[in-house]
This record gives sequence, C-alpha cells and structure tokens, in this order.
Amino acid sequence: MRLAPAIDTLDAAVAAVQAALADSRIDHATALACQALETGLESPLFLNLRAYAREREGRQVESLDDLRRAHALAPADPMILNSLGLCLARLGRMREAVSALNQAIELAPDFAPAHFNKGWICEELAEIEEASRSYERAAARTPYPAEALGRMAGLAARRTAWSEARRLAEQSLSADPRNPAAILALAAADAGDGSFDRAEEQLLALLARNDLDGLYEAKAKSALGGIRDAQDRPAEAFRLFTDANEVMRRHYAPRYAVPGAETVMQSLDRLIRYFEAVRRDDWRRDSAEPSPPCERHVFLVGFPRSGTTLLEQALASHPAVVASGERDALSRVPPSIATSEDLDRLLRLPAAEVETARGAYWEAVAQFGIDVADKVFVDKLPYNTIKLPLIARLFPTAKILFALRDPRDVVLSCFRQLFQMSPVNFEFLQLESTARCYDLTMQLAELYRAKLPLDLLATSHEDLVTDFEGGMRTICAFLGIAWSPGILEFAEHAKTRAIATPSAAQLPQGLNRSGIGRWRRYKTELDPVLPILQRWVERFGYPPE
Repeated sequence: MRLAPAIDTLDAAVAAVQAALADSRIDHATALACQALETGLESPLFLNLRAYAREREGRQVESLDDLRRAHALAPADPMILNSLGLCLARLGRMREAVSALNQAIELAPDFAPAHFNKGWICEELAEIEEASRSYERAAARTPYPAEALGRMAGLAARRTAWSEARRLAEQSLSADPRNPAAILALAAADAGDGSFDRAEEQLLALLARNDLDGLYEAKAKSALGGIRDAQDRPAEAFRLFTDANEVMRRHYAPRYAVPGAETVMQSLDRLIRYFEAVRRDDWRRDSAEPSPPCERHVFLVGFPRSGTTLLEQALASHPAVVASGERDALSRVPPSIATSEDLDRLLRLPAAEVETARGAYWEAVAQFGIDVADKVFVDKLPYNTIKLPLIARLFPTAKILFALRDPRDVVLSCFRQLFQMSPVNFEFLQLESTARCYDLTMQLAELYRAKLPLDLLATSHEDLVTDFEGGMRTICAFLGIAWSPGILEFAEHAKTRAIATPSAAQLPQGLNRSGIGRWRRYKTELDPVLPILQRWVERFGYPPE
C-alpha cells in the first residue's frame, strides 16, 4: 500500500492516520504511519505507532529509539511518555520506566493508563504500597476499573487481608465477571480460609478458558499446585509447579535468555574464578568509613527462601530498627562488578569515588521514604550476597547477617514460587538451574568469607524457628542492640506492613515449622538435583535424610 498523492503532505497524512484510529483500524493506522515516516513525513504520532509495530515484532531497542524521538518532538505528550515507560519496562529498565510514567502523570493527573502501568511496574519492583496506590488511582480515573481493582485484590491477598481481597475482587467482577486477577484473588482468599474445594473449582474453571493470558495461566497453575500440596498430593503439585514455570519461561525467555548475553550462572562462575585467585590480604583495606546517617548499618543476605523475610520482620519489630522491605538501594551505586576489570577498579577506587557511591546509596534509601536517623538500618535483599565485594569496599563497618536453611528446602521453595521476574529468578523456573544457582552462590559466598573483611554472622532458619527468642537474642547481641520483647510480637507487626516476598501470607500466622524438611515429601521429584546439593547439606550440618 502506498500513500495516495492527495495525502503526501504531513497534515494530510496525520489526518488519515487519525481517521483510521477513530475507526479503530489500528493496523491500518500503523501502516499509514510507517509509510509516512519512510517518505520523510515525521510526526510524534507516526513514531509512536511505528514503535508499537516494532515492539510487536520484538524490536524493542528500535521501538525505544522511536519513542525517544517522539518525546523530543512532543515533550508534553503524556501518551508518548506512557508508551516510553512501557517500552523501558519491557526492556527491564524499571526505574527509568517509573520516571517516564511519573512525568506523564504530572502532565495529565487523570490519565488512568499511566497510573495503571506505574502500578504493575512498582509491583515488579516489589514496591507493594506504591503499586496499590497507583492501581487505586487508575481505578478511580477510568470507566473500566476491573483490571486495576483485580490487581488491588491480588495485592491484598498477598498480605492475607482476605476480607479486603474479597471486597476488591467482587468490585472487579461486578465490572467484568471474567477478570482473571479478581478470580485468582478470590481463590487465594478461599484457600487462605481453608475452603480448598471452592478455590480449586475457581482455578479449574479459569484454566479451562481459551482466552487466558499466559501469566495468569502460570499463576493459576501455581495456585492449584499450592492446593494440591495442602491436600498432600505432592506428585500432582510438582507437575503443576513445573507447568507454571514452563509457561513463565516461554514468556520471559526473550528478555532473560538472550543469545550471547552473560547468564547468571556464567556471572557466578566468573566471580568464583576471580576470587579463587585473590589473596586474602588483597581486600584488607583501611576500614575507615565516615559515620553513616543511621545508628548502625546491617546487610541481610543469603539465598532466596532461606528465612530472610522472617528475620527482617523480627528485627523490624524492634523499636530501634528500620528495615528496607527488600527495596534495592545498592543497585543505584555506580561501581560495577560485571567484569574482572570492574573488580580490580573497585579495589583501587579513589576515596572521592567511594564517597560518591555511598552518597548515591543513602540517597536511594531516602527516596524509598526510609528514615534511618538514629536507627539500626537493615538492608535486606538475599541476592546482595553476590555484591558482598561492593559492600565490603563501600561499607567496611557494616554488619552482615547471612541466612541459611536446608538447601533441599530452599531449592524446592524457589522452584515452586512464582517470583517477580529478574535474571536470577528466571533461573528458578527449572529445577536443575535452581540447584546449580544455589551451588554456585554458596561456593562464591564461601570464597567471600575467606577473602573479604566481613563482619558476618551466619544464622540457621531451623534453629531460629525452633528457639526463636534464643536465636534473636544472639542476633541482637551481634548487632549491638538491646533485647526488645517486641521482637516476639513480629506476627502482629507483620499484619500492618506491606511485605513484598512470598512469605507475606505466612508471617502474620507466626512461626511456622511445617516448612522444615518439606523436601522429603518431594524426594522423588528432587532426586535428580540432590547430588548437586549434597556437599552443602553436609557443610551446613543437615541430616542426610
């Protein structure tokens, strides 16, 4: 199709594209826009539509180029900023995406799509409270609030706020009786109340649909797997977890399995080789550090599903402690550890650059709305284990809590959870890669402990659950804070906090011993990876069976 001579001017081409859009002929409008751009007729509208077409073809970087050009031509257009935010998010550049959406909202406070998109991106970033507020704003500004209300219901279900989840889900379903987010939230509320039959009925009906988005299919299968686990049907549960993970893997592979890009496994292996060659004294630097803005600085690391959330919430129940809530301030720090050259440079980093990096970290903490003044600040993010060289270099006086749990329970738990996606969490979508990721991470952690000047205490999840007060007293003594009986009330405190991890549903119920040794019920399914984990089972003193 060629543009007719009568519309070979910019104004005429814009009018033709707008007419096609008014008739909901999106593909025709996009074809006209692409053709106009090829003939040298440039417009923000044309660039936005071509970016949309390129994105559908998987040409995300070219799509971003078009949107940046469109924004340069029309900096006050909230629709272009909204498209720019979506494109950045699909490229994994979440912080930049939020910034673009915030600009769109500032220009057009009632533009519901920008609020909604900010909501799901904040959800991906584990900023649950901001996600819920954004969905609420979106629902109040659109005649089609079902999806935003359904997402809010899902967030309420994550907090085990079952009555709130039901109320929001019912509001969503009154607007759209088929909304999958709302149906999943209702099923979660039913399962949370012990009504497994009703939850199962809803999930099976949802999975029987032929219009179900892949991510909702994965969530429904994972939720049904959780019900099968509760019904003591582990083989069926494991098949459902596997199926859910495979759906997720297909969806996210274009972003996280890019040919030629370094994988998480390769990154871990590279770091291991680097630190095997490091001498113990190489990283023994001057421990001088200006007084941080907090009373004391603590990093809580380990491996996902090792009990870090329980430990963080227990510490956050102490009146002298404030915790990060798994918000990633360290990612805002300039020094990289992406290559061996980066690590060499980190070791030799001039004092001025060290101070700049520290400033960027504390600025990020403040931007999260965390007031650390006169408090013990606990920065909890399990996979900051990888960044311990950065922590050792920038914050030599910080305390390190390293959470441990039976490796078999950890790997099972990581495999069966649907995490917000990231390069690391992508590895958890297959059982063997989960086990190998654990193995490599523990190898690296052992090297770090041998080669880096870390003030570190390893904690056992099983010991903590068995003797909670004794374990927490030991931790408080290590951190140099007085014992507080409020720590024992962590379950009540957890009901008032937005918890971003899969443990959100468990913590308000208090200490839970049912997860200890759960791997035994799945021994047949775990058999292929048990040899990978065996050395860590022995190293950490767990019984072989």
